[in-house]
Amino acid sequence: MRVIWHANIDTFLQESLAYLEQDEALNNLMLGISLRIQKEPNYYPQVEKVTVHKNGELVLAALMTVPEKLIIYGAGDVNGEALETLADSILERKLNLPGVIGPKEWAQKFADIWSSRTNCPVRLEINLRVYKLCKVNPDVIGAGRLRSAGSDDVELLARWIAEFQKDTALEPNPDLEKCRLLAERFTSGEPRVFFWEHNGKPVSVAAKSRSTRNGATVNLVYTPRELRGRGYASSCVASLSQMLLDSGYQFCSLFADLDYPTSNKIYQSIGYRPVGDFGQYRFETRS
Repeated sequence: MRVIWHANIDTFLQESLAYLEQDEALNNLMLGISLRIQKEPNYYPQVEKVTVHKNGELVLAALMTVPEKLIIYGAGDVNGEALETLADSILERKLNLPGVIGPKEWAQKFADIWSSRTNCPVRLEINLRVYKLCKVNPDVIGAGRLRSAGSDDVELLARWIAEFQKDTALEPNPDLEKCRLLAERFTSGEPRVFFWEHNGKPVSVAAKSRSTRNGATVNLVYTPRELRGRGYASSCVASLSQMLLDSGYQFCSLFADLDYPTSNKIYQSIGYRPVGDFGQYRFETRS
């Protein structure tokens, strides 16, 4: 096994792009981040880019935007040898690893390997399903309209981002100032966040996040609790997805938490179809 730590994103993509694009929607996270870095080299302060090879063939790709979790991808059956080689190489570099996310069996195996080598407890944070949409079901779109979020929406958007983080367990105690900074970033430049309005009032939100060569990813899907059950999220996500398809993307993708069956049902009613499952694991630090 040979491990290559890439000094720049271009060499990483030269090695991994075709491999990752074999399943472009499934790999929207690693691909989207990599392509964003290629366009905006300073978007993330520190990025670790790794490929693992056997007999000259790529068998594992990994990416980490420090201090976030390691993203991994391997095609086909889990290659334990490749994962062990990666884990050992990370330990040699003394990198702090907060967790791992990737195709369920691969991520689970890596988490087990990491735990056995470091004696740190591992916790499964989220079971995720990756969805892909090529055609929107227009029947789910109700009364209202989709509009982009602007500078006048920063306070509302910041509040909804905080509520979204609490709802999805991304951050049990959201930092409101950080949420406000995110809202300001999301509402500057090219439109990325979109509200569904009903009777002139924002009732749901969704965002276009990263892009791959042929697809766009939808995230930040949120409806306040008091407005749920009225089809607003369906209308918002369906309309945003259609807008992205109309703009030239061949497909849309998104992640959904399997612990929330209602959300998964909504996405499927819009036209999203499962392409695979991811596991997100946290590596706990011993006190």
